[in-house]
Amino acid sequence: MLHIIVIGVWVMLLRLMHRFEVKYSTRILLIGLLLVMFGIFALYSISIYESFDQTLRRAQVGKRSGDPSNFFYFNKQLVNIIKALVVVGIAYFIPIKRIKDQRVIYVIGIGAVVLQLLVFTPIGIDLNGARGWLYIPGLGNMQPAEFFKIGFVIFFSGWLIRKAHFFRDTSLYIAMAVMLGLIGLLFLAIPDLGSMLVIAIVAVIMAIYAGAKFKYLLMIAWSGIALALMTVLVMPGKFGYITDRLATYTSTTKALEDKQGSYYQTYNGLVAIGGWGFRWQWYGKGLQKFGNIPEAQSDFIFAALSEEIGLVGNLFIIALYVLLGRYSIIAIGDMKDQYSKILWIWLISLILVQAFVNIGVNVALLPNTGITLPLMSYGGTALMVNMLEILLLYKLIERK
Repeated sequence: MLHIIVIGVWVMLLRLMHRFEVKYSTRILLIGLLLVMFGIFALYSISIYESFDQTLRRAQVGKRSGDPSNFFYFNKQLVNIIKALVVVGIAYFIPIKRIKDQRVIYVIGIGAVVLQLLVFTPIGIDLNGARGWLYIPGLGNMQPAEFFKIGFVIFFSGWLIRKAHFFRDTSLYIAMAVMLGLIGLLFLAIPDLGSMLVIAIVAVIMAIYAGAKFKYLLMIAWSGIALALMTVLVMPGKFGYITDRLATYTSTTKALEDKQGSYYQTYNGLVAIGGWGFRWQWYGKGLQKFGNIPEAQSDFIFAALSEEIGLVGNLFIIALYVLLGRYSIIAIGDMKDQYSKILWIWLISLILVQAFVNIGVNVALLPNTGITLPLMSYGGTALMVNMLEILLLYKLIERK
């Protein structure tokens, strides 16, 4: 019931913003805040089983004292929000013009690569089969791939601006293919195919907007797909989970027979989303969250929450992401600086592409990628970077 009340209040607020012509920068901040609020409400409800299981296992191995808790992920997300707000508060006072400086762009790009490469050193941590984490004192386990996305956005935007007059030269596309290929190999080595997919899609969107020829971009895309498939086939031991996910996605028979395997998440997610039709279980009464949807607090938060807020709630969440896109299209028309426009398109594309890939996975339109729902899913690094992206969108409009 709480979600329905919140939806009603925020629908009224959105109408008031439209009526009184609130600035688009303020609207974007409010939508970002609303998505974070919806995420924390969702975690309070749907993460109770995963929280109890996590704290129980920690207590059994001596990593936790006291009784198991139903609110482990909820409490940690509150801490994550506080940390993210501190970082965003510091970033607010950095003038946007400094980010546009060519030297700063190169420093950010190199720094993002170095940070990502650190996961292959002894300080890198292997979690859930992916060596893509670092432990940073005071911040905990951090995922450099999230910072890499925003660093790559800033660098590649500047690179496209400087190379815009070479879009008729095939050497530019060769350089772009080499750059994206090296990034692809880096994420294959982790492995983190979800991040690689998002970066690739956003890179194509950005290059098209900047004026690149579509036929060359299409050739780069197909070459990248072919390289990735060859790598997976040559190293089945390391990437067997990918072929397994693709097999369950492309074969309905195998998917239905594999309810306890790689299709387990998707199958139960579909039960949560579509099992009640237009009805819902109301807030806190969902059943699939009790062990039937693994990682309900992160990858499959949309599916787990669907059972509680129903079709109305789902459409409202999707509408918020659509409004982010709509406000962006309107706001970009007032920008004079080409770099600001390209950086803006990059940032909003990162959020929207990841959001709709995640939702596509939850409703079985796409294979399982392991990426989270921006601003809503549990996660420290991802939430921090998503909030930084919203802040940058705000600052680009306000020219601060």
